[in-house]
Amino acid sequence: MLRELRIRNFAVIESVTVALASGLNVLTGETGAGKSMLIDAILLVRGARAQADVIRTDAETATVEAVFDVEPRGPVAAALEEAGLGLEDGQLVLRREVSRAGRHRAFANDSPVTVGLLERLGDHLVEVHGQHEHQRLLEPARQLELLDRFADAEELRERVAGLHAKHREARAALERTRTAERDRAQREDLLRFQLSELDAARLRPGEEEELRAERRRLQHAGKLQAGLAEAAALLDAERDSALARIDRAARALQDLGRIDPAYAAPVEALEGGRAQLEDALAAVRALRDAVEAEPGRLEALDERLDALTRLERKYGDTEETMLRFRDEAAAELDRLARHEELVAEQERLLGELGGELAAAATVLAERRRAAAERREPQIERELRALGMERAAFRIGLERAPLEEVSARGLDRVELRLSTNPGEELRPLARVASGGELSRVMLALKAVLAKADRVPTLVFDEVDAGIGGRVASVVAQKLAAAAEGRQVLCVTHLAPIAAAAAHHVRVAKSVRGGRTRVSAEAVAGDERVEEIARMLGGERVTDVARGHARELLGARLYNGRG
Repeated sequence: MLRELRIRNFAVIESVTVALASGLNVLTGETGAGKSMLIDAILLVRGARAQADVIRTDAETATVEAVFDVEPRGPVAAALEEAGLGLEDGQLVLRREVSRAGRHRAFANDSPVTVGLLERLGDHLVEVHGQHEHQRLLEPARQLELLDRFADAEELRERVAGLHAKHREARAALERTRTAERDRAQREDLLRFQLSELDAARLRPGEEEELRAERRRLQHAGKLQAGLAEAAALLDAERDSALARIDRAARALQDLGRIDPAYAAPVEALEGGRAQLEDALAAVRALRDAVEAEPGRLEALDERLDALTRLERKYGDTEETMLRFRDEAAAELDRLARHEELVAEQERLLGELGGELAAAATVLAERRRAAAERREPQIERELRALGMERAAFRIGLERAPLEEVSARGLDRVELRLSTNPGEELRPLARVASGGELSRVMLALKAVLAKADRVPTLVFDEVDAGIGGRVASVVAQKLAAAAEGRQVLCVTHLAPIAAAAAHHVRVAKSVRGGRTRVSAEAVAGDERVEEIARMLGGERVTDVARGHARELLGARLYNGRG
């Protein structure tokens, strides 16, 4: 559940920390005090779009931080583990930072995360119902989502959606294969020609580079031969060549060695140098001999390089690329040769997927129908308790043929309502006012409450358009929905405020020419004063205080705190 909400420089809020508790929590305060800003902050921290205009004037960054108590083996912990994050003593701190510079950031337990992860976590942590959510109730897609929650069929619906995606892709693949049949003969001829051309070329990786190096040598054969001949002459062929000089030096030292052996010591080093020079001379002569090419070799090189260049224009820039093209062409030719076999396999797969999809969609449709029949009387009872005494409610289902199954299954759903006897059931959008729509939403949530797995429910303006006895019933419904979970409600109605286990008063003031918002828990006499204000307006009377105490006393008497 949501343990604490910390807000800084958000809208007109400078700095606010709101502590919350389990059970029913209410936010009260005068109109415009900033209650809805707290709801907006919750929406932001659970992944809503961030915009710089929420930043308080004269500040550069707005920060919203929410502290949650989390089940160590629940879906939130699993989502965190999947993202490589963990819980700290069963507690999760989500934070959003909105910057005027546009560098908005999100964190989970101080680790940077994506807004997408915040949204996934938020779906398991907090569900917010405001006027926008009430309007969404008019959308067929949202009505179908609600019915699936009534039917506890969300996993089955995901299976249908997955099978539908696989079936659609299999059908597209089969269509592509059948379309290719029309061009298959031409394609096969082209592929065979390409394979024969590439195979005839006998490509070898690195060949072109070797050929170009040999061509450069042949183009400069004269210069190479002259240079090598000069090098050989300097080493051996002339009287003053390197080898001749070494021989003379060795003889001179040997003569001196007859006088004193020490003078003959360098002869051994000279003999080693002579051996190395002889090796160098042999290498120079081998290079010189290699330059002498067979007649017509240069022309043959040019022809081979021209052939490689023509192939490169068609099939790739290197031998490796052309050989890869050749392998891909061979694989495609093999597939085309097995075309009939491939079509048969794809048709078999499509049929299997179609059967699985039809079976799953049929099971989903039956589960929806059973849930609709079971839930209709429950919702009617809730609506009547909420002041719509003569309301009739139906979950209209229209099933499509199996061949028209969609990712959502076979059903189209339409929530229908009649508020007066004798009036036909009509779609919600045609009969429900804003207040009635709020009550319909509350009735739906009351029926869903026991099966709903989200630990924190937030209701903003759920009391729109109601009052009197109905307000007391709404209070009872909210309190009942809060059993075993946390409910946070923004309200202007005293009976709802009095039913809460935890009461937060939001107030706005002006100090030093700046607007400031505070949010403080109230209890005892302060709470009596706040509820009396809600009953009597700006001027709080003793009568209003007495009525406030009666409301609070009724809550205590009913065992809710």
